[in-house]
Amino acid sequence: MGAEQTVILPKDASDRLHIMGEAARLAGQGLLDASRKLADLTITEKTAGDFVSNADLQAEKTISDHLNAHFAGYGWLGEETGTRPSAQDGLRWIVDPLDGTTNFLKGLPHWAVSIALYQGDRPLAAIIYDPAKSETFSAEAGQGAYLNGRKITVSKDVPLQSALFASGVPAGGRITYLPHCLEDLEKLMPQTAGLRRWGAAALDLAYVAAGRLDGYWERNLGAWDIAAGALIVQEAGGYITPLWPGQGMLESGSFIASNGALHGALAAGLNTGRA
Repeated sequence: MGAEQTVILPKDASDRLHIMGEAARLAGQGLLDASRKLADLTITEKTAGDFVSNADLQAEKTISDHLNAHFAGYGWLGEETGTRPSAQDGLRWIVDPLDGTTNFLKGLPHWAVSIALYQGDRPLAAIIYDPAKSETFSAEAGQGAYLNGRKITVSKDVPLQSALFASGVPAGGRITYLPHCLEDLEKLMPQTAGLRRWGAAALDLAYVAAGRLDGYWERNLGAWDIAAGALIVQEAGGYITPLWPGQGMLESGSFIASNGALHGALAAGLNTGRA
């Protein structure tokens, strides 16, 4: 076993957020331990280039068991275990137990546990926990966004030519929007300071919230990839909007997130058509 992990939350965090944090910590500890024994994992390819291991499955079970023990009747949407309807006024958890699975399986220490609480389509609380770097991004609606208990905000006063963006580049069995992505890059990259493709959507959103990135866009993700990060970006003073007008972010998995000031310039450089 590795050293005991710690999730650090704001001093005024609600009891609910503390319980979410404990679920993230427990899952993160198990994943960190598993990351030191990658050769022992059982790995399945769900679709071309999209993997799941017994570490993902155990992490999701850990989160589900912990949250269900404290919040009976809440709905559920998990990447690996699907959906369960809500019996509590539309309250539901949206969970990615291991965002950045490919990084994890390759030994790249850039992955996270993502837990969000929604009521219908309204986000109430969120945690993105990065055990490898001991970083906890958190937010509650109307309370601001935090990194390890300290308030964070999006970047300020960054001209487009100095902006650093992130996106996902389609690969494997998810290349429907590859032409759109290449068109985006051809148009935007000459105008900016660069693009990062980190392979963990939740952390890209958290990095926008913390001012490490000035914007991030992607297409065709799962709701679990976006749910926690969307609230954290908003509470940090940023913008996150659907990439396709009239299509909700959680349903389409397609969005633009930014520091707000660059939102229009970023959107103008993107192909917003449907495949």
